[in-house]
Amino acid sequence: MRTGVKNQLDSMAKGEGLLSSRVWSPRRRGEIEALPLPGWYANRRADLLVLLDELDRRIRPLDLAVWEAAEANREACLLMTHPGVGAIVSLAYVLTIGDWRRFPRGKQVGSYLGLIPAEASSGDKRRLGQISKQGNTLLRWLLVEAAVHAQRHDASWHRQ
Repeated sequence: MRTGVKNQLDSMAKGEGLLSSRVWSPRRRGEIEALPLPGWYANRRADLLVLLDELDRRIRPLDLAVWEAAEANREACLLMTHPGVGAIVSLAYVLTIGDWRRFPRGKQVGSYLGLIPAEASSGDKRRLGQISKQGNTLLRWLLVEAAVHAQRHDASWHRQ
């Protein structure tokens, strides 16, 4: 819901010609609040900002609980040392994978999560397609988001 509200506010801003970064920040919010909007459009913006504040207020204790749970888990703490991996990604990974020792190789973890390419082979021709998407959808999405965040802040990750 919070992402939907932010997207609506960003859409309003873009409709008014404010084409700055899509990354939500206090600066971005200030830019949206400063936009001169006519009549009901300004009311809608105000309502969305109030709703966003309320959602933030309700989500904050949940974020704190996730951080506490991640900091209490040794494996999650190790994962949080990687670029782009925070409490949510690390805890989701640890809880989804369970005991990592049950996977002899990393390739099997990729297969479990649906991150390996689907294969359509026949005879001597091997065709690899898109990822199989057979595993946990939420964790796969979180890992992709972590990778995007990591490559945004480190050029060497971008090349990989």
